[in-house]
Amino acid sequence: METALNGAKEFLKEEIAQELLQRNEEKYRALVEEGFEGIFIQKGPKIIFANKRLHELLGYEQGELQGTDHRLLYHPDFQNLVVESVGACTGDANILSKLEVKLRRKNGSYCDVEISARSIAFNGVSGIQVWVGAITERKRVDKEKQDLAVQIYQEQKMQAIGTLAGGIAHCFNNLLMGIQGNASLVLLGIDSTHPHYEKLKHIEQQIQSGADLTKQLLGFARGGKYDVRRTNLNELIEKSSHIFGRTKQEIQIHKKFEKYIWPVEVDQGQIEQVLLNLYVNAWQALPGGGELYLESENVNLDESYVKPYDLEPGRFVKISVRDNGIGMDKITQQRIFEPFFTTKEM
Repeated sequence: METALNGAKEFLKEEIAQELLQRNEEKYRALVEEGFEGIFIQKGPKIIFANKRLHELLGYEQGELQGTDHRLLYHPDFQNLVVESVGACTGDANILSKLEVKLRRKNGSYCDVEISARSIAFNGVSGIQVWVGAITERKRVDKEKQDLAVQIYQEQKMQAIGTLAGGIAHCFNNLLMGIQGNASLVLLGIDSTHPHYEKLKHIEQQIQSGADLTKQLLGFARGGKYDVRRTNLNELIEKSSHIFGRTKQEIQIHKKFEKYIWPVEVDQGQIEQVLLNLYVNAWQALPGGGELYLESENVNLDESYVKPYDLEPGRFVKISVRDNGIGMDKITQQRIFEPFFTTKEM
């Protein structure tokens, strides 16, 4: 009798244990299937299970990933790293934590994810469970923060350079005025037949060139407040490119202008100087001759586009200057807007 009772107790314990195990498995499966992260389980190279979230993340229909070689999910640059890292997860104590990789979607595009893995037993089969968390949004936010930091640094640097340029321009202008005053006084006492007359006139011309330079420096120091007038940029580009083309005939100039270009408010002298500098830079990048493409275009810029540049949204005219020369390296690209930067040797 006692033996039969003990047997019944053991049977009940086993039944309860089986029921609890089944409930736990059901909870675990529900958690895995409906989790916020993608999850898959691999046996060797093959995926034997993938949850709903992973299918959604990669654009597959439910069940399509079953039997897929897990290596094919990764960008080729990460395949060897993942195989080596995930393959090292053998035994309960071995865990791979937070490895950033790219996964291939069904449409061929890639998404940034963070994976972690550990060895498990699934339906009586030993395998490796991999958690997949999408980090594309986080990477985008990090990139925006990085870009903002670079922009703030550039603004601070330009403000410092502007302050320095303004101080130099004022001092330089005072020196020029002293030279101009003395040259004018000397010229008052002589006529055009005097042997030094032409030299003094030449001094006056050079003083005017220096005054123009200080005017540019002061304009830069004030944040670009120049002699602004209503201007047709098509005419300005046509004029400047014609002058350049006559002296650099080995450069083929191609023009594509907006037919009904909007008038803009600009300093014509400054824009001409910018264009000529771009033409000369293109010529220097084309030592054996080449192609120079000039284009104007009406554009409407919305608030999201102009926000990083502290501009008002609205109608703008876009000028594109493109050549097929050797280009610039990344270090040079980071400094192209510094007013006194040059790649020429000292």
